[in-house]
Formats: sequence, C-alpha cells, structure tokens
Amino acid sequence: MSKPLEPRPFDALALEKIDSPEATAAAYFSIFRSPKATAQDYEDFESWHARDEAHRIAWAKVEHSWNGSGAMRSEARIIEIRERALANRRGRKPWVRPAIAACMAIVVVGGTIAALQRPNGSNSGAAAIADSRVISTGVGQQSTFRMTDSSVITANTATTLTVAESDTRRSTAIRDGEAFFEVAKNPRKPFVVTAGGVTVTALGTQFAVRQNAGGVDVTLAEGRVRVDMPASDGRPPQSTVLHPGQELIWNGKSYSTAAVEVERRLAWRKGVIDFDRVPLAQAVAEINRYSPQEIIVSSPAIANHPISGTFRIGVTRGFLQSLELAGIARVENESATRAELVAP
Repeated sequence: MSKPLEPRPFDALALEKIDSPEATAAAYFSIFRSPKATAQDYEDFESWHARDEAHRIAWAKVEHSWNGSGAMRSEARIIEIRERALANRRGRKPWVRPAIAACMAIVVVGGTIAALQRPNGSNSGAAAIADSRVISTGVGQQSTFRMTDSSVITANTATTLTVAESDTRRSTAIRDGEAFFEVAKNPRKPFVVTAGGVTVTALGTQFAVRQNAGGVDVTLAEGRVRVDMPASDGRPPQSTVLHPGQELIWNGKSYSTAAVEVERRLAWRKGVIDFDRVPLAQAVAEINRYSPQEIIVSSPAIANHPISGTFRIGVTRGFLQSLELAGIARVENESATRAELVAP
C-alpha cells in the first residue's frame, strides 16, 4: 500500500506567479478558513492585497461569492480579514494574525487557466478549420469560429462539430462535447444545431448545447429556441420552446426544463468553472473534462461534500491543494495522469 501524501505547504506566492489574481484570492480565502494558516501567510496576504488594484478586486469577488451563499454573516474570521485589509490599505498599522478555528462546510478553490487555443496551435490551423467546416478541440482547449454571416461558435473542451451553410439554412452538428452559439439574425436562414438526436432551431439568439453520455443539455442565454426531440420508447416526438434563463435536459427518453443561472452555467466561456454547493463527486467530474489528470473520489464518505466557488479551468493542482488545506480530502497516488481523493 502506498504511503499517504503529506499535505503540501501553502504557497500563494508560487500560485501568484502561474495563475490569476482570482485563483490566488480563492487560495488565500481557503487557507484563512482552515487551521493551517501561519503568520507568514497573513503577511504575504497583506503584501499581495496592497500591491495591486486587481488583487483587491479579486479578493472582493471571492468575498461576494461567499456572501452570496449566506455564510459570510457567520464568518467572523473572514469579516476581520476584510476589515483589517482595508484598514491597512488606508495606511494603518499592519494587522496581526487572528485566531483561526477549524471548520469547513464549503470551500472556495482556485486552479490554473488553460490558454485559449486553436487546433494545431496556430492561426493557420484556424484557416484550415474554416475550409473544412470542422471544429475540433482537445482536452482543456477552446476554439472560436466565425461564420460568413458573423454568427460565432465557441467550442468547449474535447469537442468535435461540423458547420454547413446553404441558401436556406445554417447548420451545426455536434458529434461530441459542447459549444456556445451567438447567432446573427436572419429569418430567411434558420440556424439549426443537432446533437444526440435533438434539434435546436433559432433565428437570432445565444445558447449552448452539450452532448454527453446521458443525453443532451440546452442552455438559453438570450432570445428563444425551439427544441425538437425524437420518438423514444413508444413516445411520439416531443417539442418545446425555451426562454432566456432556462435549461433543457434530454436523457434519451424524456426531457425536463428548469431555471438556471446562465452566467454560472456558461462560465467556461471566460475560462473558469463556477460551482454553488455542488457535491464533490460532481465537481470532480466537471474538472476532469478540462485536464488530462483524472481525479478519482476513492472515499464515498466525501463524495457528497458541498463545494462552492470559482476557479480557472486547466491544471488541477490548485483545486487539490485547497481540498487538502481545508481538511476535506487527502490526495494519494498522485501522478501526471491520476490523483485519488480519500477521506482526511
């Protein structure tokens, strides 16, 4: 049996060199809510917070996200951190380390963004895509394609789709993955997306379609779309119209619709993933879509632990580090392609 890995020391300065202010702010927030913080961590935070306006904005966003969950009101430690950081910014004496208690119900985590890439890693690759009308992205990649009518298609991680235009119709077929569509208005040429037997028709709108092993998800940001689903298990074909802020989930047999936070659901377009009290197992499954390093939840006891926060897609080290520091999970058997999460 392999020896359990010891929790890694928190190194926000190293994280700052390779990642965004938002990820560094999330990492600081996580350590301050755990019993692991040291006097040096607080000194480093003071320096980081005062050094750049972007850092202060990032910290405020993390606070806002936490406050939105309703937990900030009971987090005296975080309130004190905020007040003292603001006081220090106005030139008051540096603050001293407050007492830290151990308790973590929901963790805000940070990771590393994967650079926006086009297939083949060059503009010449983009030209080849336009000629062949095929868009294909690897794990962790995103690619944007502009059609002749100025409609824009953004393909997410591990996606393959085809694009076609005629005098009467614009169409896209998703073979695998997910894409976001910004459709130029043209009533004479409907824009049609097919995925997993489902057909989505729009005139001028913004929406996302994701094909997965269980079926198809459609999320509408603007306008209206009609979703047509095939006959299944003796049921006739089904059809419905979505309005902004709605998501449709087709499981291959039936569908359901629900209100959804569009910005959170489509945060991947900004290079981040945004969770709100999502079970750890579900969060891990989403993170795995963007990285060749597969995370496995090996302990059922932690699978339903709620996770909230915004972190950047790509490298998973920041996410794993935050889970360890928060005492939610311990990382074992970590390699470039695999990491196991077990109960601490």
